[in-house]
Amino acid sequence: MLDLPRVIGHRGAAGIAPENTLAGFRAARDAGVRWVEFDVRLTADLVPVGIHDATLARVAGMSGRIARLTADRLATIDAGSWFAPHFAAERVPTLAVALAECAALGLGANVELKCCGIRSRALARRAADVVRSARGVPLLVSSFRPSLLAAFRRRAPDVPRGLLLERLRPGWRATARRLGCVTVNLGAIGLDARKIGAVRAAGFGIVVYTVNDPARAARLLAAGVDSIISDRPDALTSVFS
Repeated sequence: MLDLPRVIGHRGAAGIAPENTLAGFRAARDAGVRWVEFDVRLTADLVPVGIHDATLARVAGMSGRIARLTADRLATIDAGSWFAPHFAAERVPTLAVALAECAALGLGANVELKCCGIRSRALARRAADVVRSARGVPLLVSSFRPSLLAAFRRRAPDVPRGLLLERLRPGWRATARRLGCVTVNLGAIGLDARKIGAVRAAGFGIVVYTVNDPARAARLLAAGVDSIISDRPDALTSVFS
């Protein structure tokens, strides 16, 4: 079983720094967390990069799909000033750069593989190649798409995996076991002690997203959750350090 911390920074530390950026990772470290979660998509030239959305509209205020841009082009785009002017130098990092920064900061990483349509399995393979080369970073790779986790497992079978679900649905145990997952990563909405108990009884760790309220986080941890993913790790680590 992974040595998961009680608090994981969501997209770095999305409530206090631009999401999925190196500045976000540093903010999470400064807030006292030991792990961050971030998203990965594939560029036009098949480079895994750290970004949640399929387009640049929200984080850069411009048109352009990630799948149609090269990694070099993304490296020129301001991905931080939308959050605050002093983050204007932030860029969309490649997965390799993001993991190198995590290693330098002493952070573990929950890497979420996003669906990229017909190129999703290519993302899984490319991400697996990068992850296998990472050194000094405790890792958990998760996805909502079982096919991505299956493709990733074939390429990097020794890297721990987590099945992402909004809520428990029929067949979740069989899917998580078939994929060799060590965690089930669940949305917080509607989650209760009975469902938490079912996941624990099945032998999986439980990671819950996205909880920013310390009182809600405390109840979930007391009910048996292993880790809370939060936009405001600073608010949670002050209570659960």
